[in-house]
Formats: sequence, structure tokens, C-alpha cells
Amino acid sequence: MKNILFAFTVSLFLGLASCTYQKRYFLSSPDSSVSMTFQVLDGIPYYDISYQGKPVVLSSRLGMLFSDTSLFAKGYEVFSVDTAAVSKKWTPVYGITSQADNTYHRLRVMLKERSGNHTMGIEFRLYDDGAAFRYFFPSNINTVTKSLISEETEFVFPGDEVCFAAKRKGFRDSYENLYEPAHFSDLTPADLIGCPFLVKEEGHWVALTEAALDNYAGMSLKKGEKKNVFRAVLAPYPGKKCSVCALPARSPWRVFLIGKRAGDMMNSTLILNLNEPRKITDVSWIKPGKATWPWWNNRITNVPEVHSGEPSTAVMKYYTDFAARNGIPYLVVDAGWYSLEGDAWSQPEKEDVLTMEETRKSFYNIHQVIDYAKKKKVGVFLWVHYASLKDRIDTVLSTYANWGAVGIKLDNFGGEDQLLVNTLHKIIRTAARYHLMVDYHGAYKPTGYTRTWPNFMTCEAVRGMEYSKGPGGKITPQHTVTIPYTRMLAGPMDFTPGVFDLDGTKRYPKYVEGTRARQIAMYVVYYSPLQMLPDYPAAYEGSPAQFAFLREVPVTWDETKFIDGYPGDYVVLARRKGNRWYVGLMTDENPRTINLRLDFLSETTRYHAMIVKDGKNVTKDPQNVTIEERNVTRSDILHIRLAGGGGAVLRFIPL
Repeated sequence: MKNILFAFTVSLFLGLASCTYQKRYFLSSPDSSVSMTFQVLDGIPYYDISYQGKPVVLSSRLGMLFSDTSLFAKGYEVFSVDTAAVSKKWTPVYGITSQADNTYHRLRVMLKERSGNHTMGIEFRLYDDGAAFRYFFPSNINTVTKSLISEETEFVFPGDEVCFAAKRKGFRDSYENLYEPAHFSDLTPADLIGCPFLVKEEGHWVALTEAALDNYAGMSLKKGEKKNVFRAVLAPYPGKKCSVCALPARSPWRVFLIGKRAGDMMNSTLILNLNEPRKITDVSWIKPGKATWPWWNNRITNVPEVHSGEPSTAVMKYYTDFAARNGIPYLVVDAGWYSLEGDAWSQPEKEDVLTMEETRKSFYNIHQVIDYAKKKKVGVFLWVHYASLKDRIDTVLSTYANWGAVGIKLDNFGGEDQLLVNTLHKIIRTAARYHLMVDYHGAYKPTGYTRTWPNFMTCEAVRGMEYSKGPGGKITPQHTVTIPYTRMLAGPMDFTPGVFDLDGTKRYPKYVEGTRARQIAMYVVYYSPLQMLPDYPAAYEGSPAQFAFLREVPVTWDETKFIDGYPGDYVVLARRKGNRWYVGLMTDENPRTINLRLDFLSETTRYHAMIVKDGKNVTKDPQNVTIEERNVTRSDILHIRLAGGGGAVLRFIPL
């Protein structure tokens, strides 16, 4: 390591020496595939990034706009520079890999006012699969009286690129938007674009997002007047003109994930690497797994004492029994247990989330549900609205833990302003103190906080399967093969896949597009350490061979490999758990044949392969599934036919 660091430092020093007059600083990643320059011109800092010699971001402006307009009003100048080479490995509690490699080169620049004594820093980190930078503020900026109005961060792309942009409805939405393919010229300055923002450039792809969002406002993007210029926009603080009311010690990281193929970024741990190490010492109580989720399917069968179709003690016991006999570790008790579901949403501040109101008491007793589930060794997650919880976090969470709950499903209307971010993080930290796991819905995109607080298992922030409960939800096959390349890059995604009854009944209709085999494949393609089983028990147990795969497939992984695909067209993704490999394949509305090479398997091992795929009659019956079994080696090629909106999943077990 000493030799590596010495060589890096010398090369950087020579670069600085040759460019001192222009105040230009150069940095490259450990394998030199990613490089950047930084300079200050006429008092304004700029950066650019390249990948294998081709531009990722052209010279782009940096800076901050403060409520005290005198701060840096006459511009910045370089005060000091330091560099480092860092190489560390760390072990996630769970994730897409069992070992994360945090190896990067760093450039840290301190800037000072051209006329004044205030300073601000910018730190750059270059990885072999991406780049990141953040601002940090020393103590000589008064954190009480100085507010941040906005960032002046820009992202100038090389041209009129192809992109996949999620247009947000506003700063208060919950990231349940569609990622539409477009060119930059199709977007307007009025569009509020959510992250991750996926861009196809010459020879590579880049996904722009953020990491380590804490005590700060979440970032979206807006297009400038020029077609290739975008700027960071921060969620405004409620009732204020500023975005950040009290300056933090540092901003979140502005992150560029980079790969030759769009899918190459799916196995990156860069966002997690940029977050702080975990702050929970004993993690034995944090257990990833699957959960039965009665809310989605609305179908109640063979349940005595059902009260007008409402969720009830009897219904939850019924689903608990289903979970217990199938080895499913969790039950999610959704909205409607402490009040009518509509009231829980329309007047959350008025609802008492520690008592069951009169409309519930006669048929729904949450204590009986939790006690029954504990006897069956099934853990219970309790739904609670963010607005009902935020003013008495400790009281509510300690009570839920005393009742015997193992986690909460926290729901919200959306948003990512500084106040909401800080309150959410307080909820997560308090939940950890009481050994409660957290699933966050109505959420903003993840930024890697699960590394620091791994009881924060997963979050929604996606247009997921709940939209298929009604017509016009637009959970199209195209959408489902776009989000692995976009939203899923940010972190765990609670899409709630795994529907077996695709159209429901006349009384309980569903509008699920695509095939059942594709729903099964989602358990491999979509990563979430808390994975839902949204359908009713008879739908699963009526197809025991197919359901056996859902019961067995892992929810966390030791290794992830992108095989093939293109955003919005199809995806082929391989994941390993122990010595078993799983491959998920999904296509858009177009049928296609995938020639699957098995070169990810061990060279010296034969495997027994199980293939769950679209059946021969799938065009007439989307629920038709075929299961094949055969022995294979690394040298084999499997030809997998996918129907339009279809899918397949494979499991390889060493012989």
C-alpha cells in the first residue's frame, strides 16, 4: 500500500506542478479508468469527469448560494489541497454482495473567500466504477444563523444524450413515477427530474444520484436553458425560502455511477461505500426475509368471523397460519388496524396509533394478532403513518416493541426536505434502540443509509405492484424492465412482486400485466432484503411447485452479476447465495429468445438446473408456467424463450 500511495502522490504532485498557473488539479481512479480535473476560473470553481478518455461531464460549475449574500460574494480561491489513496473492504450485514470494496483516490480542496475569511471544502472521490463529490463546511461558518438557499452545482453533459428521466410531480411526491426514455432536447426547464437519472453517452452509461443524505435536503435536477446542462435543485424547507435552514457539516455526495453497459452498475456498492460504517453493534435481531402481506390482494377466503371484508383478527391469524406452515418469517399488518384506513390517511395527526378505536375493537385486536404470531414464530410489522408518529417517536416505538412487534412499515405522503429527512433518521435510530426493523413507503429514493443503520431494511420510492390493484396503473412490462437500471441502482426497492393470480376475480379484480413466470423472476431481479408475498394463500398453495421456488429463493446475496439487457427492453441478472446461483430474466412487451451463457458458474463443477419459465399456452393463459430440470456445466448455453411480457428464473445447485 505504501508503494501505491507513493506513486499516486508523486503523479498527482507532478500534475499540480505543471498546471499551477492555471490552478488546475488532476485526479484519476485506482485503475485510471475514471479521471477528473478541478480548477477555479474568475472566482468560480469547475470540475469535469471522464471515463476511459471520453467525457462523462464537461466543465461544470460548483458553489453555494447562502442566505447571507455576502458569503463568497466575490468568488472563491484555492486555499489548500490534499490527496490520499484509500483501500478498505467491509462486510455488509446483508446486501447484493457479502464483501464490499471501498477503494478510491481522493482530492480534497479547501476554498476561501476572495475577500474574507470564510472557507468551504469540496472533496472528490474517484472509484473504478464511478465518481463522487461533496461540499463540507468548517466551523468558521456559523451553523445557526447561516442558511443555504441553494446549490449552484451543475452537470454539463457532452451533448443531446439519450436518457431515462423520472419526472416528479413536485418536491412532495414519493418517487412513484415512470422512467421515460427521451433525449435531453425532449425535456424542459419546468421538469423536475428525480434521481437516479440514467444517461447513455458515447461508449458508456452514467447514472447521476446522491449518497449519504443526512441533515440536508434531497436533490432533484432541473434542465438549464441549454439542452445538455442540468443543475441540482434542493427540496425547500417547509415554510421557508431556503433549502437547508441550519448548515450541516457536509452535504450529501453527488454520485456518478459509470459502466460500459447500463446494467454494469447493478453490482456497485459505491453508494453504500460513501455512507458511514454501521452504528449498531449487535445486529443479530436484524433478519432479512419474506413477509405475507394481506393488504394487496383484498381477497379473504375460508376465514371465519370476517367483518364486512375489513381486515380483522381472524384474517391476520389466517395469514399467520399460512406464513407459519410455509416458513415465511413475517406478517405485515397494514393500515386499518388502529382506525379505518381512510382516516389513517386523511387525518393522521388526529389518530391515536396506540389504541384501537371503537370501529375496530369488536373484531380487530392487535395484541391477539401479535401474541398469536409469536406462538407461531412469525414476526409482525405494524403499519403506522409518519404524521401520526413524528411527535412521539420514542413513546410509540417503545410500546410497539413491548407489544412484541419486530418492525414497522412507515408510510408517508412523500417529500425529502431537511426536516423530513432528519425526522425519518430519528425514527430509524430510535427503532434500532428498540430492536425494530423499518420498511419505509411513501418514501424518497434511498441514499445508502442502510449501511449505517441496517435496521432500515428497504423502502418503496417506486411505482410498484400496488398500482396494479386498479386499471391504468401503468405497471407495464416496459416499466418493470426499466427500473432495474434506474431506481434500483439507488438501493433496496420494495416493489412487492410475486403475484400469482394476475387478474383476480369479478369481486376483486386485478390488472397485472405480463406473465406469472415474470413475477417469479422479479424475486431475483429486484433486490429487497424484506420481500413481500402479496397474493392470497390459495393462489400460492394451489401451485405448490412454483410456490416452492418463492419460499426457497434468497432475499440477500453474496454476489451479483449483470449478464445482458438494455433499459426498457429486457434484463438478465445472476445472483449467488453460497454455492447456488440464481438467474432472473424479464422482457418488455416483445417476445424474445435469450441465449444464456453459463460462464458465471464454476469451471470445475456440474450443476443441477431448475428452469421456471413461460409455459407453452402462456399467450392464452399468462399464468401458465413450465418447470424443466437438467444437468449443466459452465460451457453450456441455454436458449430461453420469453413470451411478450414474460420471464424466467433459473436455479443452479452444485452436484
